[in-house]
Amino acid sequence: MLVLGDDTLYTLEVAPAVYVLLAANEAEKAAPIRLVDLENNGAVGRLRLAGTDAEIDAAVKAVRRALDAVPGRKNPEGA
Repeated sequence: MLVLGDDTLYTLEVAPAVYVLLAANEAEKAAPIRLVDLENNGAVGRLRLAGTDAEIDAAVKAVRRALDAVPGRKNPEGA
């Protein structure tokens, strides 16, 4: 996918990498964003989304809500 001149680009990096799939799924359900890139490299997953400011805001809220609902422990600062 391309990022157009008036698009907002959102980048998310998560560990473990599998959570990037959850984030992408929730973002696409929440707003008509474009999935620019999704990478699983070892322990880290990266997600890049493009869309209008409003679309990205809605997608980010959905992603945060989904990731915050995952049980587990917080990463230490700087990790």
